[in-house]
Amino acid sequence: MTSIGYHQLILADGTVHRMVVVRFDDEGHFVDFHSLQGEEPFTEWHGGTLDLRAIL
Repeated sequence: MTSIGYHQLILADGTVHRMVVVRFDDEGHFVDFHSLQGEEPFTEWHGGTLDLRAIL
C-alpha cells in the first residue's frame, strides 16, 4: 500500500477535495482517500492535483 499527499483531488464525478492523502494498492490502483490531518508517517508528498477522471 502506498500513501501520497496532494493539494487537490478530483474524483471521477468531478467532486474536488483539498489537502488529502490518497492510498493506492501494490499494483498502483486507487483504493481510497482521507483528509490530511497533519504529518503522516510513510506518506509521500507530491503536491499539485490528482485528477482521477483521467485515470478511472
